[in-house]
Amino acid sequence: MKQEPIEYDHEYDHEYDKDSKIDMLAMQLERQLTQVINDRTVIDSRMVEDLKNYHGKLDDETINALKKAKRSHPFIKLTRAKTNAGESQLVDLLFPNDDKNYGIKPTPKPDLAGQLDDETPVEIEGQQYQDDEGNQITQGDLAARKIEVAKERCENMELTIEDQLVETKYNSKCRKAIHDACVVGTGILKGPVVMGKLDKVYIEQGGNFTLELQESFTPGVEVVRPWDFFPDLSASEISEAEFVFERRYMSKQQVAELPQRKGFKADNVKRVLKMTSQQTQHTTSYQDDVRKLAGLSDTINDSRYETWEYHGPIDNDVLIDVGAIDLPEDEEQALAFIEEMSGEETMATVFYCGGLVLGARVHLMSYEGYMPYRVFNWEPDDSSIFGYGIPRMVRDEQGILNTTWRMMLDNGGITAGPQIGVNKKHIQPADGNWEITPFKQWNMVGQIDDIRKVFTTVEFNSHLNELQGVYQTARVLFDEVSGVPMLQQGEQGQSTQTLGGMSMLMNAANTVRRRQVKDWDDNITEPMISDFYHWNMSHNEDSAIKGDYQVDARGTSALLVKETQAQALTNFMSVAGSNPVFAPVLQLKAVDILREWVKTQGLPSSIIPTDEELEQYQKQQAEQSEGQEQDPAMAIEQLRMQQLQAKQEFDSQMFDKKAQLDTQEQQANIQIKYQQLAAEMQAQQSKERVELMKLTQNEKLSSEKLVVELKKVQAKNEQDWAKFTAELKVKQQAGITANYGLD
Repeated sequence: MKQEPIEYDHEYDHEYDKDSKIDMLAMQLERQLTQVINDRTVIDSRMVEDLKNYHGKLDDETINALKKAKRSHPFIKLTRAKTNAGESQLVDLLFPNDDKNYGIKPTPKPDLAGQLDDETPVEIEGQQYQDDEGNQITQGDLAARKIEVAKERCENMELTIEDQLVETKYNSKCRKAIHDACVVGTGILKGPVVMGKLDKVYIEQGGNFTLELQESFTPGVEVVRPWDFFPDLSASEISEAEFVFERRYMSKQQVAELPQRKGFKADNVKRVLKMTSQQTQHTTSYQDDVRKLAGLSDTINDSRYETWEYHGPIDNDVLIDVGAIDLPEDEEQALAFIEEMSGEETMATVFYCGGLVLGARVHLMSYEGYMPYRVFNWEPDDSSIFGYGIPRMVRDEQGILNTTWRMMLDNGGITAGPQIGVNKKHIQPADGNWEITPFKQWNMVGQIDDIRKVFTTVEFNSHLNELQGVYQTARVLFDEVSGVPMLQQGEQGQSTQTLGGMSMLMNAANTVRRRQVKDWDDNITEPMISDFYHWNMSHNEDSAIKGDYQVDARGTSALLVKETQAQALTNFMSVAGSNPVFAPVLQLKAVDILREWVKTQGLPSSIIPTDEELEQYQKQQAEQSEGQEQDPAMAIEQLRMQQLQAKQEFDSQMFDKKAQLDTQEQQANIQIKYQQLAAEMQAQQSKERVELMKLTQNEKLSSEKLVVELKKVQAKNEQDWAKFTAELKVKQQAGITANYGLD
């Protein structure tokens, strides 16, 4: 659809004072806003089309044409499923459980690091100083203390920013911005913005308590919807934009309360309240389409006042007139200040409604090029601040799927049954109704004797198989073009079944996400946290958090390290915990290791006791084990005696073990010697018998003499054997050297 040119001057009945700088600023802003709205027509049209694809709705022209042709008009909502899958994965990577994706670290100072080894004494006004222990304070000690103080303040700054972001629900608003980026291509966060909070306080006065409302201010973050964001379209990124218009809606009561704030003109607020809400609205057909998709009425029935915030350079004279710049109380100094500031511009915020400037204020951040808006694109456009979302990337593929599916349904409906031809001249329905129904009676007319000559059926060809091939091809293209494959939606498809193969596939699927995570770090996290740091440095009264720091955006590192760290930590706990050498040492860090493991597994940190709970538990255990505190000297002596006793027990065990081994060795030697002597005796006896037999054969000895000699030999052998047996018993009982020196 083509957007018609917009003219708004005729909607305002009030007249502008040409001598009023504020009214002239209002006219300038109105012309500038009108031009921006007209220039953004193409982007508005694109966002509406993307929203319709996401919600699964065809445009009215297509639906009317299909209905007129009596064709089916379904919409397969694959775009919504793909968009939600990509959004969920990016959110899961950027915001891990119980952790933040940013950090604050002190700016490194090489001069301080080089002074750590400097032993030169510190002298202040010729006087040297010592610490509590009497040691001379050196330049190295002073440098180490400065580094320690910077680290402490840095940690305090990080905690302060974390509290501020938690209070403003930073993670929740980031998820909304990511949703906008996935659907229409662009997500916008605004911050830090000053958020006022009214606290009810009771103050005692004269014995009575009175209720007072005290307003406190803290930095926060807001989500800006893309269709309410009108930047300088000549810029390709937000840092290059000279100005930004932001549309905001307010009730009549909220507009009436604006003069209570500093910098708002009560007269102009009254002029706006005389107008109707419709007179303040810059309505477009695209805005109506967005509201209808959300189930709301169009802008004609919207009773809210349309207000605008302009962020850009404003002439100092206008800011002084509206009260955005404070003047010195002294009249001469005020005149000199006005003369000095005149003719220059300052980055400021102007509140604008119904063609009138309601108020203005100077930007909280004064550095050059500052804009409170941070923009993230799912798919960046090098020529525009606005990018492309998933619905825009798969627009053609979604159209192919819808068209193919309609063709399949239409072809299936036509080929579900035959086409019937009837010759009405020769047949009449019995009930007078020509509709074909089961068990219907037909009457033949004329000379027709066979009813089959009256009825004719024609079958049309089915093309479901060919259309199904086209549909499957479109599905594959849909996955490839979207950059969100089925693997990331939980469907494995034809991939390998092994754990290593799945890990490789997931790493490959995460390649595009890593690039987007880095873009989020560069465009959102780092500048946003840096702005919170600058805001606290300028406006926070706590001096314990102030210092020179750097922002460390950790989104990408958390993505790359998280899985590897989880696996490595699990292996470490398994290997080191089962090792008897490392297990006692690891007990000192058991709680810290367990906390890191729980964090890598994505489990809630509440399942691990806190340091206070552990300290209380250890204290209770100590009180139960000891009734009173033990003397340190006695504890040392007790430990020494335990070590000495353990050493004596070890020496005794080693001595007994050695004696046992010696005894076993002696017994083995005696047994061997016994066997050797027995063998020698048997050999000697055999030898003597052989000699006697030789003598007998030579007839040198008589048989009687031979018997006597044999008896002598036997007696001698028995004596030697008895002696050997007795010696063996003595050695077994008293040792191998028991009979040394005896016959």
